[in-house]
Amino acid sequence: MGEFDRRATEAWFRRRGLPLVVRRDERGSRLLQRALPALVFVLVNDPLTTAVTVLLDVPEDVLERRMANTAYVFLLLAVVVAALVVPALAGWGVSVWMQRLARRGRWVLARAVLVLNVVVLPLVEWRTGLRTQLWLAFTVNIGVTLLMLFFVWVGAGSILAWGLRKAVAELGTIGRMATKALPLLVLVVIFAFFSTEVWQIAEALPRWRLWLVVALFAVLAVLFMAARLDEELRRMIDKVAGDKVDDLAEVLRDTPLAAAVAGPPIDAAPLGRRERANITLVLFVAQLLQIVVLTVLVFCVLIALGALAIDSKVIDSWLGDGAADVAGTLFGVKLPLSKGLVQVSLFLAALSGLYFAASAATDQHYREAFFDPLLDDVRVSLAARQVYLARRDDAS
Repeated sequence: MGEFDRRATEAWFRRRGLPLVVRRDERGSRLLQRALPALVFVLVNDPLTTAVTVLLDVPEDVLERRMANTAYVFLLLAVVVAALVVPALAGWGVSVWMQRLARRGRWVLARAVLVLNVVVLPLVEWRTGLRTQLWLAFTVNIGVTLLMLFFVWVGAGSILAWGLRKAVAELGTIGRMATKALPLLVLVVIFAFFSTEVWQIAEALPRWRLWLVVALFAVLAVLFMAARLDEELRRMIDKVAGDKVDDLAEVLRDTPLAAAVAGPPIDAAPLGRRERANITLVLFVAQLLQIVVLTVLVFCVLIALGALAIDSKVIDSWLGDGAADVAGTLFGVKLPLSKGLVQVSLFLAALSGLYFAASAATDQHYREAFFDPLLDDVRVSLAARQVYLARRDDAS
């Protein structure tokens, strides 16, 4: 019978965002070491976000005076970019480093980072004035650390890490997405974008109500995806259950389970509720990332189109005198764009995301371009689970 490395296989399932496929007695193994990238993320992110808060938490007149200073603006921008980028890079870097360390080295590094998080970081933030109360600093850091460990224990860490890797991978498919999906979407929204009524509706909405509209579109998109994913998962399970040994060997050729296919017959094991939820969530997150990327692309296209094609006089004639001079904001940041343009672009971009979710459920063109590759990925995971469950006791 073919052999396989059980630990390597279980790590492979976790990297694919499927921690609940791993047998329960192994889910809590090496918990601190597996949580290390998340703890490093928190360790680096905490002081940077606190620094951003300190720089911005000043009276409005003081902030306006500081924003007139070019050096201050560059400093603020550098800290904001660092808070967004550096923690993720640090978490990824320590994850790569951990793979090269011996077992004792991983043990020492994990405990050192734990001490830095719950003891050293609160003291440093208190001494430097980033936090005024020491007990609050300790409470927040200990609570966040325990929360990270809990997320890793229940498998959320694996799913989140897989989601981040998938998001980075999706960046490489932006060209394909833009050429296949954007033309149709732009045609759908282009007439609405040049409609006076749509501009008036979007501009009149308070931002909180606009976000509620966006949330409504998101809920509808989730309902579209949930109905289809349940049906597709049942179909995929039936197909994998009927695969012969030769088919499984082909599907699992580049996985740690390739050698384990040979041997006694492999009986199909029904999915448990947690496993089904895990696989459905992975498939849902993958498609959600596609929709988010596409929605952001549509937003950027509409912003660029509005800035180039719609003059301020036109905006004033649609929305009233002086409307073009009202600066738009996004997440509290003032933009060199009119409020109306930002509002209508947000509204139509969210509508485009809903359209994409509905089209992916019904249109064969969208399915072949965006959904079928995800199903192929899930089929590999289901086939690997089938072999893993059949052989894991022999590999213990």
